[in-house]
Amino acid sequence: RAIGSSGFNGTLDYITNQLKQNTDFIVRHEYFTVKNCVVQGTPQLQSEINGLVNDHVYLTDFTHILFSPGTNFDSFVPLVSIPNLGCQDSDWMNVSVTDSIALVKRGVCTFPEKTQLAEKYRAKGLLMYNDGTAPNRFQAFQYVRSDLKTTIPGFFLSYNLGMRFVNAASSASANVRIKMQIDVRDAEGIGNICADTPTGNKAKTIVIGSHSDGVLDGSGINDNGKKSVGRLIGYSHLTIIDYIC
Repeated sequence: RAIGSSGFNGTLDYITNQLKQNTDFIVRHEYFTVKNCVVQGTPQLQSEINGLVNDHVYLTDFTHILFSPGTNFDSFVPLVSIPNLGCQDSDWMNVSVTDSIALVKRGVCTFPEKTQLAEKYRAKGLLMYNDGTAPNRFQAFQYVRSDLKTTIPGFFLSYNLGMRFVNAASSASANVRIKMQIDVRDAEGIGNICADTPTGNKAKTIVIGSHSDGVLDGSGINDNGKKSVGRLIGYSHLTIIDYIC
């Protein structure tokens, strides 16, 4: 049921049909575009440390940061490690990241805020990495989100790869450089369903919602969609009582 898939569109059709058959709600569809959302092919991340080149594994060592654009570096770019989690201007002012790849640890501020600072200080790309503070915070997981208006490419790294880069970049004798390649496209025509009661007091409106999409690595058709189904059951009961709001 990932957005843009046949399963997602089928879910929207099912919800629409159930609303029309079991309620007197006014149902309408809205469509929108999700920027830089769909990864095409297999992204590439290479590191060069003191002349030794390594290829890193997509979905194991790194993932795409949502909403960040595609890129294809034709040469290696210097890596700069940002101190203190990169949440304050002072963190970025202590180093020079202009036309370099910024390496930032997860934590304290949001992922979009880190992206905004990387752009502000003219980084060419951004690598954020997990913080290793709990068993479930070591892996490179999907769906980390960037600022919607970001113009620089971004990857999210596992804790182990991030620390490998940090340790290498902190050595005065080390020369650490990065090459990034990724092709992404917008997800267009993504459907959204709105359903309103035909009567009631508009000044006393209750908004109830749930997401109808699932993640690519989820259970697919076996996902019971309990939130959407729960909403449908609740809405059907509204038709047998007066709208008293």
